[in-house]
Amino acid sequence: MPPAPIRKFRSGEAEVDDLGLTNIPLNRRQLIRGLALGGIGVSVLLENLVHAEDISPFQDPPDEELAWVCPMHPNYTTTAKGVCPRCGMALIQTRPYDTRDFQLVFRTEPAEVRAGAKVTLFCAFLRPGTGEVVKDFEIVHTKLFHLFVVSQDMEFFEHIHPVMREDGTWTIETTLPKPGYYKVLCDFMPQGGSGQFLAAPLVTADYSGDMEADGAHLEPDKILKKTMGDMTVSISYDPPQPTSYEYVHLNYYLTGTKTGRPIVDLQTYLGAFGHVLMMSEDMEFYVHSHPINFLREPEDPAEIPEYIIPPDADLAAIRGGPRVVFDALMPKPGLFRAWVQFQRNNQVRTIPFTFRVGQGTAAPVLLPVL
Repeated sequence: MPPAPIRKFRSGEAEVDDLGLTNIPLNRRQLIRGLALGGIGVSVLLENLVHAEDISPFQDPPDEELAWVCPMHPNYTTTAKGVCPRCGMALIQTRPYDTRDFQLVFRTEPAEVRAGAKVTLFCAFLRPGTGEVVKDFEIVHTKLFHLFVVSQDMEFFEHIHPVMREDGTWTIETTLPKPGYYKVLCDFMPQGGSGQFLAAPLVTADYSGDMEADGAHLEPDKILKKTMGDMTVSISYDPPQPTSYEYVHLNYYLTGTKTGRPIVDLQTYLGAFGHVLMMSEDMEFYVHSHPINFLREPEDPAEIPEYIIPPDADLAAIRGGPRVVFDALMPKPGLFRAWVQFQRNNQVRTIPFTFRVGQGTAAPVLLPVL
């Protein structure tokens, strides 16, 4: 007996495929090539709760040109194997100029999800043009697949890593804390393709509220210091007032909660000394960033950079802190929430900060959907 399709609302079409997964029509807004300078992945999440006729049939033609590319800095491409001069990550040979969308197929078990009860998420990805289920993925920051679950009020955030079965289906168990609407966000790089960030909606069966009224109502943090477990994290912004379409540094400073002393025993998490996902209040734009990995960036491109974490470092042994700096290109004005994650004493701490992005003078970096 095939599994029931996931809970739907409005009239987005869905069908159950051969894997027993609900195939949801999804689309992404196109990014300008080279958008992710400085270690940022920026994508736009299109709401897939739309009428089928509203989905644009436009797809870029496939670009079969092979190149070596950094999975974290997709605008850095070269014809030779090596490492990224910006972060030290090993380059991957792929087709970075093929901007076609892969398709997410998604279901839950049980089909009707209830708050506080365990639920298993199932995801698979179809290659454009052939519909083939993707089974080969590139490792990006120590994982093949990064999955985020965010509640509509942006009070719940989860960053987890599913396990793939032989048929290409990824599964993981989780629990949603309260009734409501959630976005399930899939971040991965398929072998032979470009980096993907795909979204699916999830509404619990016991939700009876108003989705518009229950959306996020963010306020910028007035106190730029928060404590979580054994660490206290302070943040400053450079420039102090971030603006749209321009870069901002998020400067974190970590001290011990009990001692007040600077933390110098920070462990790596996903191959770096931290991780940040930022999302706009309307949940349409996100920024994915990892720390700047330069001790000193050379002025001469031929000079070897000095890395905070060298390419050959023992990630289990190396320690960092107290300063961790992230670089982000802000895609629009408005309120953003940034969830930063640090690992210390083998525990990952997630600390949210909320800030306002002003109207910048530079041209927008995103193209509208045609």
